[in-house]
Amino acid sequence: MAGLTDAIGTAQRGLQVVQRRIGTTGHNIANATTEGFSRQRAVLQASAPNVDGTGAIGTGVEQVSVVRIVDEFAQLRLLSETSRFAGLETHASIYGGVESILNDQLSGGLTDELSGFFDALDDLSNASEPGQPVERGALLASAESLVDTVHRFDERLRELQSGADRGITSLIPEVNGLARQIADLNGRIAEAETRAPANDLRDQRDRLLLELAGQMEFSTLESDSGMISVRFGGVALVDGRTANELTAVVDPGSPNAFDPRFAQVFFQGSGSSFDVTDSIRGGELGGLIAARDDIVGGVIRDLDAFAFTLAENFNAEHRNGLGLVDGAPHDFFADLSGQPNVNDSARNLRISSDVDPAQGGTLDHIATGSVPNPVTGGPGAAPGDLSHVERLKDLRRGTVPIYLAGDATGAPTGSTRSISASLTQLIGDVGQQVRSTERSLEQQQAVLQSAQDRRDSVSGVSVDEEVAGLVLLQTSFQANARVISTVNRLFDDLLAAF
Repeated sequence: MAGLTDAIGTAQRGLQVVQRRIGTTGHNIANATTEGFSRQRAVLQASAPNVDGTGAIGTGVEQVSVVRIVDEFAQLRLLSETSRFAGLETHASIYGGVESILNDQLSGGLTDELSGFFDALDDLSNASEPGQPVERGALLASAESLVDTVHRFDERLRELQSGADRGITSLIPEVNGLARQIADLNGRIAEAETRAPANDLRDQRDRLLLELAGQMEFSTLESDSGMISVRFGGVALVDGRTANELTAVVDPGSPNAFDPRFAQVFFQGSGSSFDVTDSIRGGELGGLIAARDDIVGGVIRDLDAFAFTLAENFNAEHRNGLGLVDGAPHDFFADLSGQPNVNDSARNLRISSDVDPAQGGTLDHIATGSVPNPVTGGPGAAPGDLSHVERLKDLRRGTVPIYLAGDATGAPTGSTRSISASLTQLIGDVGQQVRSTERSLEQQQAVLQSAQDRRDSVSGVSVDEEVAGLVLLQTSFQANARVISTVNRLFDDLLAAF
């Protein structure tokens, strides 16, 4: 009798385990298309045997737990590659904006304007009318158009930079919201796992971490309680149940180098507040910070260096020539040498008041001649003396000292080349960065897809596999039920014998 009773108990435990496993399988199938869901598996073990004088008789199976099927390395790689992809995607978008500005098709591009300016010098050098009033006016008009184009490019680049700054400010509340949700899930997971693995809560937290990875790069560390800390740059954005915050701070004490209205990212936690802008890497937030301060900022400074190189070298040569009125040296462009460095030269580029009638100057101050007027004895050049224009034209392709971004005035650090070549390199470098970033983004997309496929191959739900498992569970259920029905018949036979 005891043996038959034990057999029924074994079969009943088997039925209970099969029912739980069917529930787990159903849960997997129901979440087959749920983003971030990790398939679950029941952990089984043989239950403790009954031991008597005849030996140990097994008592069947019991379910120990239900676990997620995850590859922690694949999860970490997916987070890392997501951050890198989001950052590159942001860079590619910004570079596209920069390229569209420099390759302006709606009006003359900067290269065309520079060529038009030197073409006007060519026309002036070939003028036949004494005093060249028409050609001098055309040269001034082409110079003004060149200056206006430099200003327009600088303004549009700064608008793109301001857009990146607004993007930074708008993303910070989203980052803080994700941090709070992760901290909340940390607490719920720690409480739940005092009883059983919190598989679904962990999946929810992983999804939030993946969203956060799209905003910035970070590392994680899990404690024995199941709670994680989220760290970047040596600080904890999330530490267990505590979520610290990032804030956008316009810091008058340490303003942004480009615009004092631009925000820096500050860390707020444990009663302290400090700037962590330079510690944020990757993701859309890190990408926008790099775009604002380095990508667009770098192109603005390169444009500044070009504008200063043009004004400084053209003025230096222009002062060596003679206009029609006097023998005094005159600048053609406004003198920028009083600046501490070349920064902001693009927005400060102007036509000199000496040669601009709208500012009280005269076109006769444009230095076209080399020798004093032999008829009047000078000091101005003869009306037909255009010999110095050739020296000005040489700046188009002749080598001059090239200023680089951040150079002090009077101390160029670039190699010598022509002004035209300097502009060509500026635009060419942007184009090269655009192509390089696009290639990197394509490659990173493939890497990210590979990481996602790896994660899905381990943790994703295959409905076909789950259905095949259901068939086996059905067979197991029927077999355990058959044991019970068989034992019941044996009991009936036994009772009938009395």
